[in-house]
Amino acid sequence: MAKSSKRRPNTNGSAKKQLKRILADANAHSDPLAALPSAFLSVNLNNNNNVAAAADKNNDTAAATTAHATKNNNHATIHYYKSPLPSSLLNQCLDLFETNMGGMYKKSEWGLNMEEKKKELQHDDARFLIILLDEHKDTTTPHGRQTPSSPNNDIAAASIAATSDNSENISTSPKQEVIGFAHFRYEQDEDSSSLKNNNPITYLYELQISPSQTSNGLGQKLMTIIELLSYKFRMTKVILTVFKCNTGAMKFYLQKLKGYEVDESSPSNFEGEENESVEYEILSKRIGKGGICAGVMDTI
Repeated sequence: MAKSSKRRPNTNGSAKKQLKRILADANAHSDPLAALPSAFLSVNLNNNNNVAAAADKNNDTAAATTAHATKNNNHATIHYYKSPLPSSLLNQCLDLFETNMGGMYKKSEWGLNMEEKKKELQHDDARFLIILLDEHKDTTTPHGRQTPSSPNNDIAAASIAATSDNSENISTSPKQEVIGFAHFRYEQDEDSSSLKNNNPITYLYELQISPSQTSNGLGQKLMTIIELLSYKFRMTKVILTVFKCNTGAMKFYLQKLKGYEVDESSPSNFEGEENESVEYEILSKRIGKGGICAGVMDTI
């Protein structure tokens, strides 16, 4: 979801220099997942017989293609990318965003602007975790770009983007399908009300999972990796924005995941009619040596 305008930077002096060093170090890594066990990045998917049958019944060709594909291929892998994304992956991520969030954006005061969303995903500092369906061993199984069609994905967050040298990114085949992705960025805490706004944070702009895969724990898996990377690179928080009307996403972050709460900068914490009418909440989780990630990535 688009980043709130309520947050503004205000840094100076040596603290600002330290902040720049931390962010530069975090952004410099081309493959921070390399130190993780390969099994940790492998995903086993549930059989999608029911999803495929429902899509066939409703004559939903795109959903049926994806469901039948994942029904016959129960494995996927999580990959890390720096911007710019290969066009095949960029287009699939845009399609998935529009499928899951298009309706909510159209009803919001922001509206839906896919050209702006594309620019966000092409921002220099954008970083991505993308879940790619492993290629089918049966070459007769249909492939193609995934175009999810269900509008009811409960897991969603935010959105802004990136552009960088992609030569080190993992090469992809046209047959590889995106079934989920997270778009995040390492940046400065922009809470103007805080005296500690020199802190580096991870801002999560998008967490999108294919409607056919929402029961496989993919959102939790991506969030776990983002939190581990945030701890590794000395970020102090993971911050994200969620539409209040997206009750599934609110429940996911505040109840299913551990440690997330309404951030001190969220409009709901301030008095005034203007703040009461805001359509979103800003959520966050503190990351650090006393947190859940402490010790997990110390050797990475």
